[in-house]
Amino acid sequence: MEVKVFEETNSWGDTSGTSADVNFSSEKKIKGKKSKKNKKRKHSEIDDDGNAECGKWVRAPKYYGLESSEEEKKESPSKLKRKERKRKHKSEEEDEEEENEGIAPEKKQKPLSYEESLRESLKGSRFRFINEQLYTQSSREALKIFEEDETAFTAYHEGYRHQISQWPVNPLDRIIKQVNKMPKDYVIVDMGCGDARLSKSVFQKVYSIDLVSTVEGVIKADMSKVPLESGSVNVVVYCLSLMGTNLKDFILEANRLLKLNGQMKIAEVASRFDKVNFFVDFVKKCGFELVHQDLSANLFYFFTFKKSHDVNSLNKKVPNFSLKPCLYKKR
Repeated sequence: MEVKVFEETNSWGDTSGTSADVNFSSEKKIKGKKSKKNKKRKHSEIDDDGNAECGKWVRAPKYYGLESSEEEKKESPSKLKRKERKRKHKSEEEDEEEENEGIAPEKKQKPLSYEESLRESLKGSRFRFINEQLYTQSSREALKIFEEDETAFTAYHEGYRHQISQWPVNPLDRIIKQVNKMPKDYVIVDMGCGDARLSKSVFQKVYSIDLVSTVEGVIKADMSKVPLESGSVNVVVYCLSLMGTNLKDFILEANRLLKLNGQMKIAEVASRFDKVNFFVDFVKKCGFELVHQDLSANLFYFFTFKKSHDVNSLNKKVPNFSLKPCLYKKR
């Protein structure tokens, strides 16, 4: 038997002299992209009956807008789509113009002039001055201030409304919701009512009390001596109005006005309380029981008390009590 030996070669690709006609070459192919000619696919147009020539790709029909003219139909589909979008956007703008027709555009707030800014600064200064007097004097002394200067009350409430606009919440809104859930035959007393917003927002009969009557229906009176009969009302509200130094007189007056089991609702600035328990204990000595308190709010505390028994205003067992004044920083 004859044995064939492989001859030595310079590369594996050289297979001369071998019996196998196989290429074992391991040579690396030359890097580089070979340009391939893309074969053009043959398309057939769809005839009027929707038929196409068999074996060929079918070209999608051209896009035409609903309002496209004959000239536009000759243009490319992408260009037609862009035109259609512009046409649609233009029609939407025209619709908006029709809707806004007759409506005056919003006026941008112009920056205050030097005189206006000075006037606003003086208003703020006067508000802070009156506010400090109301918190550091008795209600009788505060009444004298407004009697001697009729413009002081208006100046104070203008500044007060400005402060409210900067608060995240208005505590009166919460009290209004609570009162609206009460029976409609209830009688309410709003102590330190201001512009009497509570009476305008509820169904019940509301007696609005304040040191000055600038709104129709407001009764001018000291909150420690209200011209109403004893045991004649169901609810007494003190919403940010426990301002004088004679806090004891206010709470005892509420006890006098309320029927047995009547409610007293208080909303006050949280920073005025050193210890809430001291305040609650004081109110209890004035003939009340605590029903509910909410101290979860960051800015205000809310209390609901119920009248448990009558307490004479001359009762010496009731101590004097006051909250910290709510004073604004001087600028």
